[in-house]
Amino acid sequence: MTGTPLPSPPPARLHLSAHGHTLPLHDIATTRGVEQHHMALLPAHALMQRAGLAVARVALAVAPHAQTIWIACGPGNNGGDGLQAGAWLQAQGKQVLATLLQQPEALPADARAAYADAVAAGVSFVDRAPPLLAHDLCIDALLGIGASRAPSAAMQACITAMQQVPCQTLAVDIPTGLHAETGHWLEGASAAQCVHANHTVTLLTLKPGLFTAHGRDASGQVWFDGLGTTASPAPDAASATAWLQGADFKAVPRLPESPPAYASHKGSFGDVCIVGGAPGMTGAAWLAGSAALHVGAGRVYVGHLAADAGNAWAELMPRALPDVAALEHLPLTSATTACGCGGGTVIADFLPALLDQCPRLVIDADGLNAVAADAGLQALLRKRASRQQWTILTPHPLEAARLLGLGAQEVQTDRMTAAAALATQFQCMVVLKGSGSVCAAPALHTEPAPASSGCFMALAEQYEPEPVTPLPTVHYSGNARLATAGTGDVLAGCMAACWAQAHQANPGASGMETALHAANAAVQLHGHTANIWNYGTTLTASVLAALLPRYSG
Repeated sequence: MTGTPLPSPPPARLHLSAHGHTLPLHDIATTRGVEQHHMALLPAHALMQRAGLAVARVALAVAPHAQTIWIACGPGNNGGDGLQAGAWLQAQGKQVLATLLQQPEALPADARAAYADAVAAGVSFVDRAPPLLAHDLCIDALLGIGASRAPSAAMQACITAMQQVPCQTLAVDIPTGLHAETGHWLEGASAAQCVHANHTVTLLTLKPGLFTAHGRDASGQVWFDGLGTTASPAPDAASATAWLQGADFKAVPRLPESPPAYASHKGSFGDVCIVGGAPGMTGAAWLAGSAALHVGAGRVYVGHLAADAGNAWAELMPRALPDVAALEHLPLTSATTACGCGGGTVIADFLPALLDQCPRLVIDADGLNAVAADAGLQALLRKRASRQQWTILTPHPLEAARLLGLGAQEVQTDRMTAAAALATQFQCMVVLKGSGSVCAAPALHTEPAPASSGCFMALAEQYEPEPVTPLPTVHYSGNARLATAGTGDVLAGCMAACWAQAHQANPGASGMETALHAANAAVQLHGHTANIWNYGTTLTASVLAALLPRYSG
C-alpha cells in the first residue's frame, strides 16, 4: 500500500473568507443524530475508517513533505479517529508516532478497532510527546465534541508540547479545549490549556463553536468532510441549528433585486436619520452618517446633541438637537433611524420619542446603555413590535450583558444563546458583535394561507398562525482591524442605510424579515471590507466608511 493514493475524494477546504453561500451549522445533539444515521447504514467501523482517512488526507495536504507525524490520541472516539489516521499515514510511508492516553482494552469498540489497524500498519506508540524537533506535524485527537470539562493533566502535557513545537498542528473535528457549540473554552479551561491549531478538519457537520467566540483563533483554517455516500447523506439545511454566512455575501445595493432605474431620484434610496454626537463624541454621529451615505442612502440627516458639532461632510444634512422638541426637524416617521452613536447619557432623554415615532430604529452604543438602565425604556422597546415598529439592537458583549443583567463573561460563554435571549426579551433583531458576530431574531408570526370559501375561512379564523423563530446566523467576516474607535458607529450607519434601501425597494415586505436581512447584510459588508483591507496600515473608521461602497454589490 505504501505510496498508493488514498481512496475517496479529499475533504473540502472551506474558503470562507471568499465563500458566497450560507452554510448549515449543527449542534452536538444534531451531530450525534447524523453520526448514528451514518453508522446504521454502514458496516461496523466503516465510519471511523472514513474519518481517519479524511484526517490523513488533510494532513498530507497541509504538510506534504512531513516525514514524522506525532498524533496525540485521547480516550474516546476522537482518539480513535486519530489512530485510524495514523494507520493510513503509516501506509503512505510516513513515520507515525502516537501517544495514546488510554489502555487499548478500555477504548470504545470502534477506537479499539482503529488501534488494531494502527498496530498492524506499524504505527509506533510513545508514552509522551517526542522532542521538539523530532516531528514535522502534530495531530490533536485528544477530545471531540462530547467534551465538557478542561483537559486532564496528561492531555495538558500533550497540549503544552503542541504549543512549543515549530511545526503545524492539525485538530481532529474540534481543537481540544474548545466547546463545539459555543466556541468558548471548556469549563475550567483557559486559553493556555487549549489547542490552537493551524488547521482543523471537522467531520460530518460544521460546528458553531469553530466560528464564534474563541473558535476562529483556536481552529485556524477549517476543512470539512461529510463522510457521506449516496446511501448515507450528509446533513442539510432541514436539520440546521444555525447558519454560517461566508464573507463574500453581497450586501443590499441601491435596489436589492435590480440596477437602479434611470428615472431614480434621491428619494428612491431611502432616508436615514442619525441621532447622537454628544459633546466630545460628535465624531461618532458623523461616522455613522458617512457610512450611511457611502452605502447608498438617498438622504442622510445627522441630528447632533452637541451645540458645536460643525459639519464634517458636505453631503450630510445637520440638525442641532438642543432638546427633544427639536426632533421635529428630522423626518423620523418616514426615515430609518440609528441612534446612540456617541449619544452619551443625554440620549436617554430622546429615546422615548424615538421609540414612539421611528418605524425602523437601530439602537447602538449609548442608546443600549440607556435602555439597560431604565425599565421604562425597556417597556417602550418591547411594545414596538406589537405596533409594527421594528428595531435592531447592536450590542458588544458588555452592552449585551447590561441588557440581560449578566456579566460579560457569561455572554461570551454562549454567544448564540445570549443573542437569542435578547431578541426574545425585547422582540428585536439583535446583532451581538465580536469574533463571529451573531444575528438573532424573535419568533416571526407567519401569515395564514388565504381560504377560498366560507366554512374554511371560519375554520382558519379559529387558529393563530404558528410563530417561527429564524435560526441565528454566525458571521465569518471581520477581523481585528475592526478593533478600533468608531467602527461600531460605521456599522450602525451602514445597517440603517441597508434597511432604508430594502424598505424603499419593497415597502410591502414583512418589516421584521426586512430588518433581519438588513442586519445580516450590514454585518457581512462591514466585516468583508475589513477582510480585504491589505494596505498594512491601521484601518480607521473613516477609511472603513469610505470603502464600504466598493464591496456593496
